[in-house]
Amino acid sequence: MMQKRLYIVRHGETEYNAKGICQGQKLDVGLTDAGRQQAKIAAAKLENFPVGAIYTSPMRRAFETAQIIGHHLHLKPQIHTGLIEGNFGIAEGVSMEMVRRWPEFSDWTNPDPAYLDAHYEGGESKRRIRDRAMRALEDICGTCEAQDIVIVTHSAVARLLNWTAGGAVRRMMPNASISELVYEDGKLTQRQNKILLLSCCAPCSCAVIKTLAEEDADFTVVFYNPNIRPKEEYDKRCAENKRVCELYGVPFIELEYDNERWCELTQGLENEPERGKRCSVCFEMRLQRVMEYAKANGYTAVASVLGVSRYKNLDQVNAAAAKAGQTVDFPYQQIEGRKNGMQELRQQLIEELNLYNQDYCGCKPRHS
Repeated sequence: MMQKRLYIVRHGETEYNAKGICQGQKLDVGLTDAGRQQAKIAAAKLENFPVGAIYTSPMRRAFETAQIIGHHLHLKPQIHTGLIEGNFGIAEGVSMEMVRRWPEFSDWTNPDPAYLDAHYEGGESKRRIRDRAMRALEDICGTCEAQDIVIVTHSAVARLLNWTAGGAVRRMMPNASISELVYEDGKLTQRQNKILLLSCCAPCSCAVIKTLAEEDADFTVVFYNPNIRPKEEYDKRCAENKRVCELYGVPFIELEYDNERWCELTQGLENEPERGKRCSVCFEMRLQRVMEYAKANGYTAVASVLGVSRYKNLDQVNAAAAKAGQTVDFPYQQIEGRKNGMQELRQQLIEELNLYNQDYCGCKPRHS
């Protein structure tokens, strides 16, 4: 069987999610306004992949999520009953605060295979839910011609599939979270996607860093900004960016401060306006250096927040990334940093974390 790339999506928020109530199969409701917005954000992320099909659980919350994603990707969701949420027996309709006190909860959330038969009274075991979901994937992957497939399902199903693939251990899957898995010859594995994220400063990167960290993405932030002057300003921005990474447990790398080379490459372009030719040269230089580092150190893609600021031209950044990628022969992954609530989250974090927010990009005149 051809290898299939699967994007496992948990449905968006429901009223019961917001109230902290265990749903299972009995409480079949649609999404809240927040849940619909989460689905739109998930759809925007999935636009970066060559998705050819969408399959969904028949339950309302999953189907509505799949419809929103399908609208963005111009695909019609197909229902598969094997993707339905588990039956949680007496836990359904009970507050999660109460359920967490039950002795069964510890066994239910334990990823050790020895606890696969754990269940709530009157409900299904984890083993039964997992086996049903795996049969669904076997059916979908065996009949669907698309190589990249979105699977919209539920927390328990998504968590069990991630455990089966050897993925990150989560007690709960966040609403509208996306897990990238690979299905081949009846086996699930984690899709290796190790990203090196070029950051220009903490204010531009904070929302992206927080979002990727909450999704358990495998990424490292790299600070390569030889355009920033004076050196004292560079050091201040670098330290602030490192602080944000430490807050979210994200690895941070600082590359060399090669301002002299930057000045050589941009010589004669000092009077270019914002978004002018100097910006293109600057973007390409920085992205090319980061791609060279990524290629030599086992990363699978480079991404950046260079286009997050409203003062920057995102198309110009992407064009520079394409040129750098051709030179280095390395992929660039676009990451959403402006739309779907990201700008609002960015402003919120700047205030909450009291981030140093500079008033210029970095390329001040040589005498500065």
